Amino acid sequence: MQEEPKSLFDRIGGRPALERLLSRFYDRAREDALLGPIFGAHVHDWDSHLQTVVDFWSNHTGGPVLYRGGMGRHLRLGLQPEHFERWLSLWQENALVEVGPDCAAELHQIALHVAANLKAMATRTSAVTVGGPAPPPGSRFSLRPPPRA
Repeated sequence: MQEEPKSLFDRIGGRPALERLLSRFYDRAREDALLGPIFGAHVHDWDSHLQTVVDFWSNHTGGPVLYRGGMGRHLRLGLQPEHFERWLSLWQENALVEVGPDCAAELHQIALHVAANLKAMATRTSAVTVGGPAPPPGSRFSLRPPPRA
């Protein structure tokens, strides 16, 4: 009988490894000239924020599904393409140091997907804000729930 492949969550060392990875990432991000001011202005309880982000990454790496929120809170941050580029670069550098090249590559692919989703959400929100077409109700980018059946 063939053994099931381990999840990325398990291969990096589970929740303790995610906590270490994210703690060190955010230590660097808070000191970053571009990202630091954003985090400083919006995150006031770092312990709570870290646990929330660990839950988020647990979901995305095949670990326990613990995060049930969305990413909409990021829309009010005024993120620009250079913020995403710096976040991705810092994430990749940190992951390489913390978990090695194979797992870092997988984490980077997930981060690219997360960034693409956030950019798409920001674009949709901007279009609605400036009078562009609204996304269909119930779509992942809509601010309105789907119509009741």
